[in-house]
Amino acid sequence: MFKYIRQRIAFAILTLFIISFFVYLLVATFGPNPLEPMAEEIAKKNKNGASVADVLASLESKHGFRYILADGSIGPKVPSIVRYFRYIGNIFTKGDFGFLFNPQNNPAPSEYKNMWQLFFVPLKYTLIITVPTFFLSSIIGITVGVIAGYKRGKLFDSLSNLFVLFFIAVPSFIIAPIAITISVKLGILSIVPKPSDGQPTGVVILAYLPPIIVMTLGQLSAYVTYTRNQVITVLTSNYVLIAKTKGLSSTQIFFKYVLRNISIPLFNLIFGSFIGLLSGSIIIERYWQVQGTSQIIVNAFPTGEINVVMFSTLFFTFVSLLAGIIVDISYTILDPKITYAAKSKKNYWLFFKAYLERKRLEKDLFKSQNVNENKTANQRRL
Repeated sequence: MFKYIRQRIAFAILTLFIISFFVYLLVATFGPNPLEPMAEEIAKKNKNGASVADVLASLESKHGFRYILADGSIGPKVPSIVRYFRYIGNIFTKGDFGFLFNPQNNPAPSEYKNMWQLFFVPLKYTLIITVPTFFLSSIIGITVGVIAGYKRGKLFDSLSNLFVLFFIAVPSFIIAPIAITISVKLGILSIVPKPSDGQPTGVVILAYLPPIIVMTLGQLSAYVTYTRNQVITVLTSNYVLIAKTKGLSSTQIFFKYVLRNISIPLFNLIFGSFIGLLSGSIIIERYWQVQGTSQIIVNAFPTGEINVVMFSTLFFTFVSLLAGIIVDISYTILDPKITYAAKSKKNYWLFFKAYLERKRLEKDLFKSQNVNENKTANQRRL
């Protein structure tokens, strides 16, 4: 088990490195330069007549975009690959993930003074929406899916299928304006305030309800469909039919066979859905103007703030990989019959050595045959 976990951790580290490497190169190569707006503004205010190009070159050398030569002059641009390894080196040696290049891209300069504050302080406002959404959608969706699976072909199953089809077909950016209109009619704020804005607690809670409901409805369809299909698959299996012939009640069959067999794939879905909620609440935060992490990430791409893009990439990738390892470990807990794959007993190094030995013997054999043929030919000539 521990060998398997070590292998998974090693592959997770490799995966994190590959993803971060390609994301950095793509953003650094094709993304905008975050220092250009600063250079244009400084050049306008500068009275000594320095051009935008000169100011930009100076800023780039200051922030590590350009080399600084031995004589102190500004050199050529640093390649993106070199910048990436500098970035990773700063993380391991200094714990420095960088920060915003352009201070104007900071939504709250007095509040966000480093990358951790910029990312995790808004994250709590995202969690206020995503955590209730996660629990509501998973509990309600799994419950409805189980009931629909047991009542396959009946009215409840038909209504649940209709609900799923509707919310799969209608995206959240259409449902959100409708929810805002209804909430305004009910006297609920259309913009979600921060708890620190001085609004009454009841007003803040009511303002958070519409985005939570919209996100929950969008997540429910996946849980209902997946759970229903899993329940139907288990109920139509041979071992459940045998259990029925043995006289087991529906409750006993559910806890002994259905729940155990559907919990394994559902566990993977639950972890994946929570990570998806964290990183996929952009539309909801835009409509209700929630000052969450999604707003920071979305604004980082068009402004070229590569440090923000990289920090969010590293964070969400790390959480996803960690969730995958936890899910794999939980499989053996949920079902003790599942075992980790045993390590192959084949010694590939010995196979390789045997291959080299065969090649050597073949070469010696061919040499001896050639020598014998040459001797025979010489004897014939004599």
